[in-house]
Amino acid sequence: MLIDMTHTITPDIPVYPGDAVPVFSKAATITKDGCRTTGLALCSHTGTHMDAPAHLLRDGRTLDQMPMSQFSGRATALDVSEAGPVITAEYLRSQHDAIYCADYILFSTGWESRWGTGAYLEDTFPVLDEEAAHYLVSCGLKGVGTDALSVDRLSGPPTAHIILMKADAVILENLCLEKVRGRKDFLFFALPMKFQDADAAPIRAFAELREKFEGERRKR
Repeated sequence: MLIDMTHTITPDIPVYPGDAVPVFSKAATITKDGCRTTGLALCSHTGTHMDAPAHLLRDGRTLDQMPMSQFSGRATALDVSEAGPVITAEYLRSQHDAIYCADYILFSTGWESRWGTGAYLEDTFPVLDEEAAHYLVSCGLKGVGTDALSVDRLSGPPTAHIILMKADAVILENLCLEKVRGRKDFLFFALPMKFQDADAAPIRAFAELREKFEGERRKR
């Protein structure tokens, strides 16, 4: 069973404050040209997207420099909608059994239900504190995701971003997680658009649910 975890990009999609909104234009039409093509102008951080370490680190890798193995793995979607405004290392340690086998930890903050409204841009969604980000690094993850705009406060420094990126982890934002909230150990795919020097890129994210996996759980 496959579950789409990606918001559709539209001209009125919510964007990070200050980012350009997507622009769609008709490049060709069936009536005039015999085919239909669309011109697209959008920020690399539009919609459901993946941040590369190069987004904030001068020597960080871009997405096109990363191996394909970076973009898939086993995932756990933690429901943090009632965890408070800050996701702490203490809380993550309490979820050890759900985290230890994962390549990706995805945080369902509840913000997905606000998508398409002004409330989605409110800077009160659960975010990682510094110790929590270090704890996730110690877990050897490929990436960390959220259904909100960021894993850091919009109004504060990108502390969690930098800690995760220094460990060569990618960060996924604006995911659709309602259908996988609370699920442990599922297959996750997050495939970024491939372009040169990609500091970030829109992704097509999806989950594959299986009754059981082949092979052993990943050990740390």
